[in-house]
Amino acid sequence: MCTTGAKVLSPGREFVLFKNRDFKRSQFEDRISLTDTAFGVLGLETHDSLDTSHDRFSGFSIGCNRDLICCDSNVKTVENGTNYDRLVEAVVENTRTVDQSIQCVGDLVERNAYHWANMLVATSSEVAAIEVRDGRIRVERAPQFVARSNHHVCLGANADDDDVTETAIRFELATEGLCKVASLDDVFALVRTHAPGLEYGICRHGTLETVYSYVVHWRDGEITFYAYQGHPCEGGEFVKIPIIFGDENSLSIYPSIDRSNHAMLH
Repeated sequence: MCTTGAKVLSPGREFVLFKNRDFKRSQFEDRISLTDTAFGVLGLETHDSLDTSHDRFSGFSIGCNRDLICCDSNVKTVENGTNYDRLVEAVVENTRTVDQSIQCVGDLVERNAYHWANMLVATSSEVAAIEVRDGRIRVERAPQFVARSNHHVCLGANADDDDVTETAIRFELATEGLCKVASLDDVFALVRTHAPGLEYGICRHGTLETVYSYVVHWRDGEITFYAYQGHPCEGGEFVKIPIIFGDENSLSIYPSIDRSNHAMLH
């Protein structure tokens, strides 16, 4: 369960995407992957389990290449379905535009069953939400901003979606917040947001906890990845990591970097 959003801050020059990652467990050590052409935070197929000893990692929960940023959020778990993180990884590794991303996801879901999902794709010229359900997709394209939580907006919400309680409130908070976002600092403030009078919002506490908050910022071709481990509303500083494809990257300051992470960095 996650809340996501993307916005073009300056057409052709600057855009940003955020994702708050929510699990039933209160703590999580994620894994990252970096090659000469793609960066990604690995998804987790067993995110509902409190037993970390059986964790199964998947494709990219959020990732980027030189030209675009992509992420996902859950809508409904489908029996024998493939994890939607595989779709994000395919987009990041194989596409450079929104058109190419839509074609890539459409082709993949026609050939295989995937969990229902919301995907966001951001580029310097436009952003898009790709909704995935039962072998088909529906797309919302926008020149400026788009947001998603854990229900389908274009395809419509269902009574048996995995989250029918908080998703509408979080989607509204993200959408209204993105309307006002004018800078990177505004995005950091947005991911810390709670619904008025409630302990959850874009930052979540309670049944589901925000275990990581991610912000990816693209400006004039330079990409910076920001990560916060835990509840971003606590007010600490995001870890700032420049992503430079095909060159040395300083990833040792990543919040959960360890031996298993280093093994995936090429």
